[in-house]
Amino acid sequence: MVLVSFSAFSQTDFIVTSKADTLVGEVRILSYDLIERVQLERDKKKETYTALQVLSVNKDGKIYKPVKYQNRYVFMQLLKPGYLNLYGFKLEGQNTYDGRFLVKLNGTSQELPNIGFKKIMADFLGDCSAVANKIKEGDLVRTQIENIVDEYNTCMNSKSAPPATTPLSENDKTQALDDFTKKVEALDFESKGDAIELLKDIRNRVSKGEAIPNYLTEGLKGYVAKTPQLTADLETLLALLKK
Repeated sequence: MVLVSFSAFSQTDFIVTSKADTLVGEVRILSYDLIERVQLERDKKKETYTALQVLSVNKDGKIYKPVKYQNRYVFMQLLKPGYLNLYGFKLEGQNTYDGRFLVKLNGTSQELPNIGFKKIMADFLGDCSAVANKIKEGDLVRTQIENIVDEYNTCMNSKSAPPATTPLSENDKTQALDDFTKKVEALDFESKGDAIELLKDIRNRVSKGEAIPNYLTEGLKGYVAKTPQLTADLETLLALLKK
């Protein structure tokens, strides 16, 4: 049963499908009980895609991404991207994105808690002790969630792998990324779309000669962790990226 539709749209709206195709048209996000959908109208034809078929939705200048939440797949508004993504979501009975949800690139997630904030958030962000300690000590509080996300992502960025002494050419690395991406695209698994999007980000950085932050490679590991067909190829790829 369709619960809600968003009727306002702009010709600049577009969606990016799980196949990495960008489709421009009039966009409506539809709220369903279990898996939300997005309707795209172009050339007077309407097409509907489920949240599992879409990487992202750009609507009215805002970005929405499919996120698993309480056994549902819903579109949440991306407020801050990074190793730790901050999303806004619709609380029950509301049409505005006032809830806050945190998702790491390794797939772990946490709704911003009201009760037990210090302990829950310090544990969730424990891989950055500096931020976790500030939360424990009360230097960072719930109302500063955007600052918390910024500081945590800066912390994780600082853990980038050091430059290799004998680097491969950019062409070698991009070719390896392209080959691995094709293998990912050929399989069907839950986090496939996220893995492809992350691979695109890594490839873009490689093509610019930039260092690959550790959080990106760790996120990629998390997305394909339950796909044993990719384990050996992923290890080979990550070894090549370090050279």
